[in-house]
Amino acid sequence: MRASRHLHDDLLRAPILILGAPRSGTTWLAKIIDSHPDVLYRHEPDETLPSPPVVTADLLPGLLSRWIADRTPRSVTKRPFFPKSWQGAAGRTVRTLWAAAAGAASRLPRPFSAPAGWRIPDFASGPPVKVALKSVRWVQGAPVLARTLPASRIIFILRHPCGQVASVMRGNRQKRFDLRTTGTDMPFDEAQAVAYAAGFGVQDAAFQALPDAAKYAWSWRAFNEPAYDALAPCLNVQVVLYEALCADPLAQSRRILDFAGLDWNQQTEDFVTRSTTHDGNAGYYAIFQNAVAAAERWRQSMSAADQAAVRSVIARSPLARFWPDLAAAEPIF
Repeated sequence: MRASRHLHDDLLRAPILILGAPRSGTTWLAKIIDSHPDVLYRHEPDETLPSPPVVTADLLPGLLSRWIADRTPRSVTKRPFFPKSWQGAAGRTVRTLWAAAAGAASRLPRPFSAPAGWRIPDFASGPPVKVALKSVRWVQGAPVLARTLPASRIIFILRHPCGQVASVMRGNRQKRFDLRTTGTDMPFDEAQAVAYAAGFGVQDAAFQALPDAAKYAWSWRAFNEPAYDALAPCLNVQVVLYEALCADPLAQSRRILDFAGLDWNQQTEDFVTRSTTHDGNAGYYAIFQNAVAAAERWRQSMSAADQAAVRSVIARSPLARFWPDLAAAEPIF
């Protein structure tokens, strides 16, 4: 099955998937991969074209093909843009201008917002070598991808739960998220978190009595623990710690690209360097920031009570072993 005349079957046989919970560094990691000249990148295509609840091996090629072919603004306008081996300079310029126009139109009232829904061509002058897809939701389908397509590569990023929870809570306070469950103030699937906590003896009434930080920590566990258990044993999966990527971004990025079957190149090195040494304030969704400061910001911005609430939930998690300060925490809730 061909997603377009420029997309050959090899893209379907060996896609790169970047997966992680929201606010875990997935976009930055995806942009490191997108910075490679040979990569065609799709940003969260499952938001525009949702995956079926149950993904099977026979459904996978069609689903991947639709995601690769998705050229709606959400999937193709995530900045920054990079020169590509499969795209001429003129095509890149036109695509950049088109993307900017779509972004501007999305902030206008109807009917002036119509361009925000237009499909933006890739202006490919030849076939890309690799396709990369990023998702913060596709935890059920990723193991099927790993098993069905052994040439695929899945990069699963984990962030310290205090860092991830602090970031989500900050975004929720700033009203940056759509609420997942009507009648709650939680920007995650509360039913999933409640059900997961119940499996460890924390029933619904007890869950609702928890401080918000503890509820967010249960959401962290509900996403990451099943995903890690299903993916970590697969040879075509690499687990990346956000803090390790921040601490040594060039070495970690080299390791990630090598795993993905991509050679190291100057364009990626330049992007990694620029995106980790930003001096000054960084916005909530910023790609360019001081990486070391970003990894440690929660230690100053998160209250001691909220840190304790997260640690008490994570203390029983088998993933706590990745962060020494969590492994020694005492469970309370």
